Amino acid sequence: MIDTRRTLAVAFLWAASLSVVGCGGPPEAIPVDVAAHRSEVNGWVERRTAEMMAPDSWLSLIGLHWLDQAETTIGSAPDNDIVLPEKAAPHVGRVIVEDDVVRFVAEADARVTQGIDSTLSLRVGSGARPPNMWGDPVVQEATLGDVAPGHHTVLRHGDFNWILVTRGDRFALRVRDNTNASYSDFVAIDRYATSADWHVTARWVPHEKTVAVPNVLGTISDTPSPAYLEFWVEGERHTLDVIGRPEHGAYMMVFADLTTGGETYGGGRYLWVKEPDEDSRVVIDFNLAYNPPCVFTDFATCPLPTRENRLALRVEAGERNWGH
Repeated sequence: MIDTRRTLAVAFLWAASLSVVGCGGPPEAIPVDVAAHRSEVNGWVERRTAEMMAPDSWLSLIGLHWLDQAETTIGSAPDNDIVLPEKAAPHVGRVIVEDDVVRFVAEADARVTQGIDSTLSLRVGSGARPPNMWGDPVVQEATLGDVAPGHHTVLRHGDFNWILVTRGDRFALRVRDNTNASYSDFVAIDRYATSADWHVTARWVPHEKTVAVPNVLGTISDTPSPAYLEFWVEGERHTLDVIGRPEHGAYMMVFADLTTGGETYGGGRYLWVKEPDEDSRVVIDFNLAYNPPCVFTDFATCPLPTRENRLALRVEAGERNWGH
């Protein structure tokens, strides 16, 4: 005689196991219109190129000077601690570090203006925004630092300008020249061909942990990671940790893959993803993977991929390497 209750129980467990297996596989793909996707990526590439060519971009950097002294002098004369090109005044001013306050004092005959800088904090692909210097006052003295998240005090002297960079308990001046030769050397960024195959649907899996993110300085930053993304390429499962807090509804990822150090930059690439939809799905569009600023300048302090964000596949999408 058949035990109906036992049969129903076995059937229930079998169905449940299928459900679990199904949930563990790839999520349902978010549809992509190939023509619209190509147009979107092309627009992003155009904005990205315009941003690089704009004043105050990463191409303008000519120095990153760590402030290890109580007082640091700036100018074109060789007796300065930070020596600028000859078109600057011989002695522009002094940077004074007092505990956690960094001040600048201009020389009496040097014209220095003060403004607010956000150029390097803009999200890549958001569009070129030349600095607005209209109405920036001439100053004799100013305090350097952040005035708001992503906005810094910037001091300008002719084609030169500088902002304060804080890394842990260390201060540095990031110096820029908007006539830097890097602008004339830059034409475009080499890229893989755009492909909708690299418009990948991933599953957002919350885990709320802290990850140790290394950088090119050799230091480590403990950074929050709200989730990892689970996705499949050619039937193989891969994961990437999302890091940081959301900015304008998007999260950052730093990743490496089997092209890293060859066709693409050895320090990995960056990629933004939007917040998950109601089904916990996220699009990873590797066509929008881009080079960190360290590809274009020696004066950036770029985060590097963590061990968890090194993919065992070739991501033949997004930006390739670029020499400088």
